[in-house]
Amino acid sequence: MRSVVAVLGALGLLLLYDGLTAAGSANHRPLAGLDRLAAEAGLPVMSGARMLLASAGGGLATLVVVAGVTASFVLASAFSVVAVWMPFAWARARRRSRAHSFGEAWPDAIASVIAGVRAGVSLPETCASLAERGPQELRPGFTSFAATYRASGSFHAALDRLKSELSDPVGDRVVVSLGLAHDVGGTDLVRVLRTLSDFVREDLRVRKEVQARWSWTVTAARVAAAAPWIVLLLMSARPEAAAAFNSSTGAIVVATGAAVTTLGYRLMLRAARLPEPGRLSE
Repeated sequence: MRSVVAVLGALGLLLLYDGLTAAGSANHRPLAGLDRLAAEAGLPVMSGARMLLASAGGGLATLVVVAGVTASFVLASAFSVVAVWMPFAWARARRRSRAHSFGEAWPDAIASVIAGVRAGVSLPETCASLAERGPQELRPGFTSFAATYRASGSFHAALDRLKSELSDPVGDRVVVSLGLAHDVGGTDLVRVLRTLSDFVREDLRVRKEVQARWSWTVTAARVAAAAPWIVLLLMSARPEAAAAFNSSTGAIVVATGAAVTTLGYRLMLRAARLPEPGRLSE
């Protein structure tokens, strides 16, 4: 029994470590990875420390509730490990969804910038106008851009504010390209912007095609991982089933099932995973 609890505790620590380090190691400040994950997920009120607290609180609450329902500490420990992992998984899913919505919005935003420049409006003023007429997803970022530009008069400072506000990999590249287009100017300005728009559209098209082909794999992985544990939780509401899992043999079965489920789920997701574009260095 003690060995099973130790294994489950080690798995929980491994998940916490994965949440701390998955966002990258460019910044070695404590909890920098989780802070960046929260920013890229569009959670300004959430920090790395708060995410850890939510993870620990969810794990403890799950441990108490499941132990109270099933009277099985082994099952409660297994489900509490899942609860510890859930805040990180939710933040990563939100980051992917946010990046996808931004990716669909950027081509329209760049097209608006090109139209404004061709109409004779300066590039900074054209970008600032997106705070009111740009895609809905990008308006908060361009509102900060417009405020910074009008306060400082510096286009590059406003671009840095936009980059920080959006925390988006595609946005990083757009910001760099806009800065380059502003510095180049002249007849090459529209050419640079058109090249950027074509690149973003093509990348989005390829990603949507691949995701459509592999969506069934992701769905199958989630169903296959969740279904046996839902059945196990329902079965363990019966006292005789809970007593069986409180034995040494039951604990080994739960621990083995958890390991196999985790391994299979990760392998299926890895098969369907697209390389995620990295953030440009600050």
